[in-house]
Amino acid sequence: MTQRSFVLVVVDRDTGEFSVEGPMNDDRPWNSAVVGAQKIGRNIRCFGMGDIAPDVAAAEWQSSYGGRRIASGSIVWTSQQMIHL
Repeated sequence: MTQRSFVLVVVDRDTGEFSVEGPMNDDRPWNSAVVGAQKIGRNIRCFGMGDIAPDVAAAEWQSSYGGRRIASGSIVWTSQQMIHL
């Protein structure tokens, strides 16, 4: 069984910014990074947006909730991203 890809929107509620991450098949690293940021007091959440293009997800998010899109990985970094630096 193949896993479907999806994108994730990471939202910083303190700054009103959001980033679109993916497409991906596994959001566990992102969920862990968000929880880590929450533990140090950041008001961050993440939301799965389904199997759509990142730009479509950003447009839908901005249309529904507003905010300013910033570069992927700008709100939180996963340990997997650090490996690729």
